[in-house]
Amino acid sequence: MPQYSLNSLMVFAAVVKAKSFSRAAEALCMTQPGVSAHIAQLEAQTGFALIRRDRGRCELTREGRFAYRYAEKIEKLAHELEDGLKVHRGDTAPSLSLGTPINYAKVIMPYILEDFQKKHPGTRIKLDTGPSAGLEKTLLLGQNDIIIVANEHVSRKIQSFPFVREELMLITSKDHPLARKETVSLSDTRPYPFIIREEGSATRRVVLEAFSRAGIVPSVLIEANSMEFIKAWVSRGKGVSILISRAINAEEDPSLRSIPLADPLFLEVAVLYLKAKKHNPSIQRFILYLRELLLTPDSAPFVFEVKKREEFDRKSSAQDPAASGLSRRAVRGNEATLGDRRRS
Repeated sequence: MPQYSLNSLMVFAAVVKAKSFSRAAEALCMTQPGVSAHIAQLEAQTGFALIRRDRGRCELTREGRFAYRYAEKIEKLAHELEDGLKVHRGDTAPSLSLGTPINYAKVIMPYILEDFQKKHPGTRIKLDTGPSAGLEKTLLLGQNDIIIVANEHVSRKIQSFPFVREELMLITSKDHPLARKETVSLSDTRPYPFIIREEGSATRRVVLEAFSRAGIVPSVLIEANSMEFIKAWVSRGKGVSILISRAINAEEDPSLRSIPLADPLFLEVAVLYLKAKKHNPSIQRFILYLRELLLTPDSAPFVFEVKKREEFDRKSSAQDPAASGLSRRAVRGNEATLGDRRRS
């Protein structure tokens, strides 16, 4: 059995981060000799010099750099263990950090969070918003526990399961020449200025990929991260755009018209969380809640018609048989990984 001291590993990690024995001692509320004793103990246990000290500066040896990679992971796991035990002991309120696109934060999350907190009162929730690519980075950095995004290029560190399939629609002003059409093709948009979502947006990625496949270069006039701005700009007849249909409500804004695409485009939205944190009690509760919610579409007004959801399930199953995760068995704990495309 390894004889490395957990305390010494955590002190070692603190010294590396602070780049100083004295600063690490101050951060840990220890004496500097105490910090030095822990480093000496760890070096004796490993059989290697881990840190070189020269004129007040600390520099890792080759073995020290190797050991630090593991000390950092162990420190993180130790903190997660302590946080989880505090929740089980009732020492602190359970907390959950969630990330979603801005439109979901406005339309979907109020329903979900209200219902979730009725079932789990006392859970403190932090809601973050942003484009899909940016939210995935926050997940990998540990800034969010769970994100709901349309992003198919998933890291191997991330677990995911299908959430909903969003249809994309062309939007125009009510008086625009295209507004009279029942459906439109991407080529129909050639003559008109195009307003597109910002870099990192999943909508932007899907739309530009579709234009590329069709051999069309859109006349991009404006890039914007605000759907409200895009809709306001389009309503003034300044151009056209493509957004998820959920973001467009012609009844609320009669100055806009939404038109289906002749070759439909969809965003396949998934729930993502780190595999390393799948045993976190708060994450487990929220994942179980979402899975159960998806099994009862009548109680979830945000989920599109069952037919679209079933098509999404079939596609996921074809890519990964385990990913037909909207089944009862999945709710009991099966973890489905979305898609075959991964990046480390």
